Amino acid sequence: MFPPFVFSCSNKSPVQKRKFRNSVVKTDSATASLLSKHRDLRGVLYKRFTSHWTGQSRFFVTQGAYLNYYEDEATGMASLMAGREPLAALDIRHMKSVDYEAPTTIRLELAGTEKAYLLKAGDEEEAKEWVENLRIRMETLLDALKDYVGVDNGVEGGGGRPRLDSSIDVKDSTLTKKTLATITDAELMALSSMKQQFASENYKEPDSALCLRFLRARKGKVPDAIDFLRQHLDWRRSTFPIEKGEILEELTKGKYVLRGVDRDGDVIIYIRAGLLGPDTYSSLENHMRQVFYLLERVRAEVLRDPMDKFCIIYDRYDVDRAKSDTPWVKAIAKALGDQYPESMKKCIVYPSNRVFRYIWNIVKPFFDPVTAAKIVMVGGQDELYKYIAPDQLLRHTGGTDDYVFNVEHVESKEMMTEELRNLERVAPDPQTVY
Repeated sequence: MFPPFVFSCSNKSPVQKRKFRNSVVKTDSATASLLSKHRDLRGVLYKRFTSHWTGQSRFFVTQGAYLNYYEDEATGMASLMAGREPLAALDIRHMKSVDYEAPTTIRLELAGTEKAYLLKAGDEEEAKEWVENLRIRMETLLDALKDYVGVDNGVEGGGGRPRLDSSIDVKDSTLTKKTLATITDAELMALSSMKQQFASENYKEPDSALCLRFLRARKGKVPDAIDFLRQHLDWRRSTFPIEKGEILEELTKGKYVLRGVDRDGDVIIYIRAGLLGPDTYSSLENHMRQVFYLLERVRAEVLRDPMDKFCIIYDRYDVDRAKSDTPWVKAIAKALGDQYPESMKKCIVYPSNRVFRYIWNIVKPFFDPVTAAKIVMVGGQDELYKYIAPDQLLRHTGGTDDYVFNVEHVESKEMMTEELRNLERVAPDPQTVY
């Protein structure tokens, strides 16, 4: 008899089911072989409807890459024998952590959400068995995924999964465990197709995170993603390298400042609108080379993870109408949409009055719909604080940070928090050409 468990939704984090829709989710044979040495666990669990550990019973089973559950033990055993679908399932690759809520209570947190599962064992020994089994199963699955798409590190994949040769030498796969926990099977297959395509063309193999960003920007449509990424790779060849000396004069003006993080922990880039305008640069083309130089450093040396995004504050402090620069707006919109998709999480326009909102409606068509949807108009400080804490804001925007821009900080990383300065990163070098 398998040990009884009690299942509950945490009061702080409501439960999220990952239900089957069109077909049974199956673990491929190679991954199943990797997991075969770990015993499948089974047990009766109870959903908690009240503050007590009582409620609707379900029969849970660890099976391959999934934690499945069935209506009851009899139905579950019969379904297992007949190969029928479970009632619902959790993809173990989507688990962010497996830990103890209490000596006999297991907490399963899901990546990409604050929701969690609680499982209560009959005793500490049973809880320990489940925690250890789920942890090692989760690690094995993530390692298998890394072998499958980890074509950036020059190491042969394991478990019989297909392996593409790599010509990019980076320290580790650019798809970290954080990303692998949320990536879908369809995206994994799409990445393989994209890499095969570019391997057959005159390109160095683009890293996995770069492929994934362009794939998601095209909603998972592989042919569209390949065309989209191809234009980007060609653009990189014609744009880089950019030497600091050629854009130093623009850099010293401090039009773009990297400082602080928002309430989600994502880095902030200030665009100092008061320092912009067609009279502030010799040519828009040269100005944009500064932008590309900075964005490359942000992606490679600032973001925690290659798939992380940044938050922009379009800082309208001390701005007058003479600073209007429609060509610059078009250039920035095109850069973010065509060359750095899935990079900007949000752009906060502060302070935004009625006049600026009218102007925004005029220039909005220059942005692709996805980017335009990320523009947030913020009128007052209280509204701004909803997105960013005061200690992470420069003083002139209503914060408490007295930082003064120095062009030398672009290279020394003084604009970054101490935590960000000390992180090890796996992104390719800035201005990599494929």
